[in-house]
Amino acid sequence: MDIFLSPNIERLLRLKVAEGLYDSLNEAINATLNIALNQECISENRLEMLNDDIQEGILAADAGNMIEAYDFLNELKNKYE
Repeated sequence: MDIFLSPNIERLLRLKVAEGLYDSLNEAINATLNIALNQECISENRLEMLNDDIQEGILAADAGNMIEAYDFLNELKNKYE
């Protein structure tokens, strides 16, 4: 597989190798891709949790259990920060 990196990305990854953070450019690229993929999974999980919380709020409202929107938004904000 051929991979072409932008000059800036290649420079940054080579710098990390030179600093001893990684043993090779290949290791640096793999680590960076793993970080990106993990972050994407975390974002998807957070979105799923947010959707679940919203659905729970809708069900509670339908059942007559209401809270102020401001309080609800603050609860969500605190939970997802």
